[in-house]
Parts: sequence; structure tokens; C-alpha cells
Amino acid sequence: MPRFNLQHTKLVLSQCFLRRLPSHWSVTMDDFKRNAVFYFGVFWLIQILLIGDPAEAFVAAVSELALSLAFVFAVLGLNGRREAFLPTATLIMGAMGWIGLAALPVLVWLRVAEDLQLIVAFYVSWGFVAWGIVVLGHIFRQALARAPSFGFGLACAYAVETYLGTLVLLVL
Repeated sequence: MPRFNLQHTKLVLSQCFLRRLPSHWSVTMDDFKRNAVFYFGVFWLIQILLIGDPAEAFVAAVSELALSLAFVFAVLGLNGRREAFLPTATLIMGAMGWIGLAALPVLVWLRVAEDLQLIVAFYVSWGFVAWGIVVLGHIFRQALARAPSFGFGLACAYAVETYLGTLVLLVL
């Protein structure tokens, strides 16, 4: 497994708080692999909390990872920026992994809450979804050097494609 890289982690976390990317930055294949494993692990735990069955959650996490990477590849390819796939996918997996990790306690709360607490937990969990969409839009906007509204539109399309796509694959 690739070694931990503090500079890369700081870069990824900066995207969670909508910071501008430095003028000179790069990622390695090790960064990509590390973030893919991190993303997969966090989203497997999330799927276990949502679905309950670890085997089905595993399939959901694999599907979500594959759909995420396919979406990023397609969007960058259609915009003539295929060379930006590695850094963009790495940032997206890392940022979504950190946001998902932050959301885990809320998802546990959602599983055990009752009555009014359940309603509050539900809306708080949607706050993490909204945060993720905003961060995705920020990363796409920077990767494609486009307007924030374009990035936000792509982020919404990403959410629909990955989350609904995973749901459809699980139902089949």
C-alpha cells in the first residue's frame, strides 16, 4: 500500500473547504490508489449503515466507485481534458471520502434515532449530501476552468448518475 502523504491530504482537505488549488500541484498514481481505497472503505461503511447487509453494501460501494470514475472520465473526455483525469478523480475520491467520514456519526445517529431526533438526523445527513455536491462542483469548475454554475450542474449530474446508478444496479 502506498505511504501516507501529508501534503496531498492537506490539498484534498482544502478542497472540502472550497479553497483554490495552488498554481503548481500534482498527484501520483500512489495518491490515486490511496484515495480510491479510502473512498471505497468509507462508502462501504456508509452502505453498510444504509443497507444493513455487508455483502450487498460491498457491491454498492464497488458500483459507486466504478460509476464515479466513469463519470469523471466521460466529463473530462467530452471537454477535451482527459489528461486531467488522474488529478481530478484523485481529488474527488479524497474529498468525498473525507466528507463521508465526517458524515458517519450522523448516519449512525440516523439508524438509532426515534421521533423528532430521526427528523433532525435526516436533515443533518442531507446537509452532508449538499456539502458534497458543492465540493464536487468546486473541483469540476477548477478542473475545467468553467463557471461555478457549470461545475454545480456537473456535480448534480454526478450525484444522480452515481447514487441512482448504484441503486438501479442493486435492484437488478
